[in-house]
Amino acid sequence: MANTKSEFPSIMSTKKRVGKIISARRKELGLEQKELALYSQVSESILSNLENGKSNTTINTLEKILEVLGMELAVEIKKKQG
Repeated sequence: MANTKSEFPSIMSTKKRVGKIISARRKELGLEQKELALYSQVSESILSNLENGKSNTTINTLEKILEVLGMELAVEIKKKQG
C-alpha cells in the first residue's frame, strides 16, 4: 500500500514547528540567516528551507545549527494513543 501525504499529517507540522523554533531563536540572538549558516557550516538555502518548513534535513545538520543557537535536540518517540 502506498503512503500518501494525508496519512502522515504530523510530518509537515513537525517540520514547520522545527523551522519556527530555529527562526525565532536566531532572531532572538540577533543573527541573520547568512550568519547562522556560516557559523553552523550549512548552506543558506538549506537553512532557509528548514526555517520555512520546506525541507527535511539530517540530524547532523540540525545539531550543527542548534549548537550555534545554544540549543540541543531532544527526541521523544512513542506509540500513538488510540
